[in-house]
Amino acid sequence: MPYRPSKATTGRQAASQPTTGQPATGQPATGNRVSRRGLFLAGAGLVAGAGATEAANLLAGGSPADPARPPSPGEDLMTEHGVLKRLLLGYQAVADQLAAGHTPPAGAITDAAEIIADYIEGFHEGLEEAYVFPRVRDREPALVRTLLTQHDRGRHLTAAISTAASEDLGSAAVRRDLRRYLTLFIGMYAPHEAWEDTVIFPALRTAVPQRTLDELAERFADLQNAQYGDHALAQLLSRVTGVEQQLGIDDLNAVTPPLVYRS
Repeated sequence: MPYRPSKATTGRQAASQPTTGQPATGQPATGNRVSRRGLFLAGAGLVAGAGATEAANLLAGGSPADPARPPSPGEDLMTEHGVLKRLLLGYQAVADQLAAGHTPPAGAITDAAEIIADYIEGFHEGLEEAYVFPRVRDREPALVRTLLTQHDRGRHLTAAISTAASEDLGSAAVRRDLRRYLTLFIGMYAPHEAWEDTVIFPALRTAVPQRTLDELAERFADLQNAQYGDHALAQLLSRVTGVEQQLGIDDLNAVTPPLVYRS
């Protein structure tokens, strides 16, 4: 069965629920959105709880962290960045087809935009905004402001891409606008995720203790399972592969260059 959201809520709503099971503090959700304040308070509550647990553990003479640790939050988020990279390659293939005068499959564009809107912008970025950015804001204030602005710009571009894909792709105006939106999205998100991978996620590792990183990793996994069910990543990648197949970019070996000899 292909990956589909298994709940009516988005990742932003799921990310807002505290680990204690108590209602999140802050403004109520509106539709499929939850307030930015609610997300921030939920993330802060988790870290505060993790810090108290670690302090109690150390006072009792215990080890600060279980040796059997789950993947770190940065590793989880970087895997999700890998999903986004593959979708960016799909967007680039669409832009190239448009530039060459071909009509790309509308279904591939729509499906890619749906995955980005739901999983990347709704869930992945919800985790970053609720749990990661508040921990590193003091260290990288300007960068965090830029990343938040780009998250907002990305959501607007995704909506524009989805709208254009539903229109007549034979229209020169639609094709021009769609190519522009895709180019803007690719041009922003390729460096965006590179900066997160090389600056934000390493800063998180140094900003909080290992116990907190372990708690965050478990929280991220619980939220993903609650939102999308078991084997979410495998189902998601199956859907990404479907996009790639529609665009003819599903064969990795096809981009392997021939061996180059220098004379």
